[in-house]
Amino acid sequence: MLRIGQTVADISLKTTVGEFGVHEYFKDSWGLLVCYVADFSAVCTDELSQLVKNFHEFESRGIKILAMSCDSINSHAKWIEDIKKVSGLKHEGEFPFPIVSDRNRMISLYLNVLDAKCMDEDGIPLPCRAAFVLAPDMTIQLIHFYPQNIGRNFDEIFRTIDALQLTFKFSNDLHTPCGWKPVADCLISSKIPKDEIEKKFPSTTVIELPSGKDYMRIVSKIEVNRKIKK
Repeated sequence: MLRIGQTVADISLKTTVGEFGVHEYFKDSWGLLVCYVADFSAVCTDELSQLVKNFHEFESRGIKILAMSCDSINSHAKWIEDIKKVSGLKHEGEFPFPIVSDRNRMISLYLNVLDAKCMDEDGIPLPCRAAFVLAPDMTIQLIHFYPQNIGRNFDEIFRTIDALQLTFKFSNDLHTPCGWKPVADCLISSKIPKDEIEKKFPSTTVIELPSGKDYMRIVSKIEVNRKIKK
């Protein structure tokens, strides 16, 4: 079972743009790996069309995208034409990211994404609707699993990527609260001593709690944004 913080293995991939390894593809960049149930299915096609439409939003955050399905490369090539149509991408336009073929389910087994009940016509398990966000050091930072009949929420993936990239910039001294967005205040890690907080984030507010513990330490978005610009 893969865990947050674990380094993803350098798996060899067969894709619509050739063969390469996971580490070679994502090399030194943030990555989004999205797993799909099957080619030519409505929800998967709709999701991939959204990825195409939002490609530049991911690109602006330094995110490289890699999609995966259990069908063949030839099937993917035909499916891409449908995705282009639904997304509005010009027919002759280049598809912006590769799609991996996982016919033998070995990658799905490694990622532990196979659905317990969703099978293909031969009775072989299919992947759930999974998403993994990888940091530039190839560690897993986010894992999302959805069932086959529910489309995932890319707004939430954008939100968590923004949060991850912010916390990485501050060496995880900062945490983000529930529902955080880039315009919201942040929390200070409880591992940072008081004297260090005063040096790093002088505008921090500590909420007095009935427990007497001082772990609710809030730093304003203005202070955070000011330090990012430096």
